[in-house]
Amino acid sequence: MIRGRCPICSKSYEIQTIDELPGFPFCSERCRLIDLGRWVEGVYAIPASPPSEPAEIPSEDEPVDE
Repeated sequence: MIRGRCPICSKSYEIQTIDELPGFPFCSERCRLIDLGRWVEGVYAIPASPPSEPAEIPSEDEPVDE
């Protein structure tokens, strides 16, 4: 028995297997698409620090130090 709550609408669900809820952990396709849209729009973000300085890429003409 799997009990849970949809992370978008907070609707509770109780299922025997994950196959019963194809959009797991969402209760419906609608909630799954709302979540996807939030990722696409940048509402959700994984915190990270900006790179300090971009690494230089040697050109094809420059010798590579090994």
